Amino acid sequence: MHCGFNKTGHGLPVRWLMAAMALALLAGGGSWARAQDVPVQLAAKAQAFYEQRADMDVAARAVEAFREILSCTPQDLDASLKQCELLVWIGAQSESPKDEPFFREMIVVAERARKAHPSDPGPVYWLGVGQGMLATVAPINEALSLVKQARANMRLLLTMDPTYCHGGADRVLGRIYSKLPFFIGGSNEKAEEHYKQAIDRGPHYWLNHLYLAELYHHEGEDAKAKQLLQQVATGPTINGLEPECRLWQNVARKYLVRGASFE
Repeated sequence: MHCGFNKTGHGLPVRWLMAAMALALLAGGGSWARAQDVPVQLAAKAQAFYEQRADMDVAARAVEAFREILSCTPQDLDASLKQCELLVWIGAQSESPKDEPFFREMIVVAERARKAHPSDPGPVYWLGVGQGMLATVAPINEALSLVKQARANMRLLLTMDPTYCHGGADRVLGRIYSKLPFFIGGSNEKAEEHYKQAIDRGPHYWLNHLYLAELYHHEGEDAKAKQLLQQVATGPTINGLEPECRLWQNVARKYLVRGASFE
């Protein structure tokens, strides 16, 4: 899921210049040029790779670049959020069990960012997403605990910023309710409510529509599902989220043209 998957890019060079100055002072100023240049170059390289993440090889290089950035300044919020976004972008398109390490790393990055920035909604969102994604591949006992944590984080996010990442809290809660068995809290009715709220808050964030279309399909309401898929297939892309929007639109077109199952 991307939010840009804040998915953000807010003046990295300035922040990295300040970080470089601090590093130089701490080091006694003996390597000022190196301390100044490396963070700026890292930030520029990571951002360039991030913007080309539609190519999965380049996305992997972006992950490595942001790892290097976070090893220098682990509390950098922008780098942390972008790294989480990239990890779920790659992990969600990989084949199990290759995806599990991406989700586990994502949780570590998000937890660290949340500790450093407790009032920012971004780490809360990505932590919940990471927990939800990991729950899909983790052993059952761990998965149940992860789902509980993800749900708690999304409920917290609703109190912090319900519009964050185009209705992200409602989108994740809808996913949880739609995937859980009814005897441990699953509810298609609650899932539909959350998906509709997510669409209201993110009308062009097409993953909201795809999830609701999937729910309708499983309930035998294929006319409603088809209507949503047509909206996705023909809708506009969001500035900064072009790779994600194109991916979701391709999925919708596949279902419409081939009549493919959501399974």
